[in-house]
Amino acid sequence: MAKISIIIVSHNKPDYVKQAVQSVLDQKFQDWEAVLVDSGVLLNQGFFDYLKDPRFRIIPSGETKEMFKTTNMASWCFNNVLNSGTLTGELILYLCDDDLLYPVAFGTFWDYYERQRKEPQAMYASQEIGQVGPDGQTQIIGKRIADRPAGRFCRGRKLDCQVDYLQFCHSRAILAPLAKSLGTTRCHCEDRAEGYHADGIFMEQVGAITKVHNIDVVVSMNRRTATSINIESADTKLGRAWVLVKAKYQGLRRRLARRKRA
Repeated sequence: MAKISIIIVSHNKPDYVKQAVQSVLDQKFQDWEAVLVDSGVLLNQGFFDYLKDPRFRIIPSGETKEMFKTTNMASWCFNNVLNSGTLTGELILYLCDDDLLYPVAFGTFWDYYERQRKEPQAMYASQEIGQVGPDGQTQIIGKRIADRPAGRFCRGRKLDCQVDYLQFCHSRAILAPLAKSLGTTRCHCEDRAEGYHADGIFMEQVGAITKVHNIDVVVSMNRRTATSINIESADTKLGRAWVLVKAKYQGLRRRLARRKRA
């Protein structure tokens, strides 16, 4: 059994996913397990054959192109792994293939969890935001600071669209009460129309049933790359706000269209 479990999703970004995987291997805290869920493209090419660390388990997602039209695939993959019954870690983290964890990430969450006598069921830490330029170099363009508790349970900071997956960590034990409160074991939002903030929806749901503790230590980098939906405006606050408004509008249009078809 591991103390920390991390789920990594991979969707044909060979350069970035290799860096994401390396950021897990570089963790100073060593008691972890990782499940890498690949869409099949890289896995079928033998891309991950180099990865010999026994703490890694690499599996195909089983997704299809048709599913992609209506389903948020990252959430779908997360739910499948969470419901598989194979994770053993007390704490669970998530990583997308173009983002990075800093070497202190696992240790930061676990140390806080132990210092608080394993009472925190959800935590979030600080994060840097990076933009990858055409030359492949990353420029830090912002930071998200974990300066106060979050979630409706403790009347804390809003999580949706303010806190990123990479900043977030929850216990495996919280999954059962979360499923009970939602009426489903598929806790991550799979609706593609909500894909722009599916992570926020999930975190708000956790924050509704337990306090989300804050840890002001920078543990990750949310990278805006050429394959990110918001890369065209990622270098300014106004641009990022515009991307969010546009995504919400597109999501609303898709929902209305589905209702008309029904």
